[in-house]
Amino acid sequence: MASEPSTAVLRTIGETYHSGGYPRLAVVEMPAERAATLTGQPGLYVEPDQPLTRGLSVEARGNGSLMGELRTITFHVLDDGDRPIEGAAITLQGTAFTAFTAADGRAEMRLPIEVLHDAAAMIVTPPRGCWPTRVNRPRLTSDGPNVAVCTRITTTNPEFPDRPIDSWGTRVMGFDRLPPTHRGHAVRVALIDSGAAAGHPDLADRIPGGRDVIRQDDKTWQDDLVGTGTHHAVLIAGRDDGTGVVGLAPETEVHICRVAPEGWTADLIEALDYCIDQQVDVAMITYGSAAPSSLLDAKIDEARRNGIACIAAAGDSGGLISYPAALPGVLTVGALGQLGTFPLDSADVGQVTGLPTPEGFFVPHFSNTGPELDCVAPGVAVVSGLPPTSYGPAWGTGVAAAHVVAVAALVLGHHPMFRPEPGRAPASRDSTRVDRLFQVIRASCRPLPQLGAFQTGSGLPDAAVAVGVAPWGTHATLSAPYGTVTGLVTREEQTEALLAPLDAAVRAAGLVEHARG
Repeated sequence: MASEPSTAVLRTIGETYHSGGYPRLAVVEMPAERAATLTGQPGLYVEPDQPLTRGLSVEARGNGSLMGELRTITFHVLDDGDRPIEGAAITLQGTAFTAFTAADGRAEMRLPIEVLHDAAAMIVTPPRGCWPTRVNRPRLTSDGPNVAVCTRITTTNPEFPDRPIDSWGTRVMGFDRLPPTHRGHAVRVALIDSGAAAGHPDLADRIPGGRDVIRQDDKTWQDDLVGTGTHHAVLIAGRDDGTGVVGLAPETEVHICRVAPEGWTADLIEALDYCIDQQVDVAMITYGSAAPSSLLDAKIDEARRNGIACIAAAGDSGGLISYPAALPGVLTVGALGQLGTFPLDSADVGQVTGLPTPEGFFVPHFSNTGPELDCVAPGVAVVSGLPPTSYGPAWGTGVAAAHVVAVAALVLGHHPMFRPEPGRAPASRDSTRVDRLFQVIRASCRPLPQLGAFQTGSGLPDAAVAVGVAPWGTHATLSAPYGTVTGLVTREEQTEALLAPLDAAVRAAGLVEHARG
């Protein structure tokens, strides 16, 4: 087969047979017609390889459908200290038009005149250090620079990074109720993600190893071209040195499997082989595909039988849950947002859908939902590390899954059902351990009936309840997320705080014109 000019064996995966009976795979490039002829061969299973994505939705009409007169538009992006921001992405909602700023914070677009007048919103996303900003009905002009100002993280958190940031996820998931000894020591976590910047100050000397599955290399996993892997690694296991971002389970042993960008289902299967070989306890899967794969399904089951708890992001397309998150042997995590955790001019306002709960919780626009969903966790406006050495906010169901992975690591390291005890045999590494772990996490959840099980599963896990240091049925105490109303003096101040959820919903709907500069 390899000798045919239109067919090439790219690589093989796995041994001839694992102990679990999983077959050896060959990744082969061939015409679809040739693959179809092989499908019926005895003892041979053929399926198309699927690209891995976060399931990002594309709200684009495409440039070709717009035939009007073109105008050159200049943008100028600054932080709130009037410093230019380099590398900021400028997008016009509902179109395919995107530009990136140069070192002087300026960028240009050639826009049809109808976009110039009808753009619903301009979204500016800095690469690091600042909150993204959203300008509704931006009134774009070709006469001069269209200015956008992004609020710095240090404006909303003045003592950061000299002092650790107070994460809203830490509070609402009860991590701050845990004893200081609960840190996930000796639990192995693998992040099947975009790599991780090993030189980040919160990760330096913290990651013992990994594998770049795409490049077939044991070093280049340290190149994080996307940023999600670094963000998730710092969020879970960031160094506890009193600065930057302290990980939710800072003593976990983190391994990195790089499968993005440009990864495929076969890469995900090979990454799970790495997890089995390394006897990983928890595997976090950030990327998936829209179509099911029998081979991936079988590999997930093999990992589960080897005691590996696979926790997967539901996907970020705002649609159906992606694979492998939709599989029954996986703990599937969707995203949750909370009003008051980001500036009101932040692009995160655009993620608000429906009526928030009294605590300000909402299911963001991007989060995939469905009956397969097990739980939700903070996935909007979460500040963590970014490559190579900086910090910034990020959103996504992968961010939410990282919170739940930290809970799982703490449960395995400290819950009486799982932790090693003198005179008692350690919990066996099998599917029973995985099933019990998932049961503990789901049972710890704060239900969110106002948002519904279809969008939130069992609800929001509580780390203290899951680990066993807080009684079942109790959850972290939540303060008003949009200001402590009882501490306000004037009637005007109280009214402003109470109307903050309505203000956010109106801005998200694009009903408020807002321009900076």
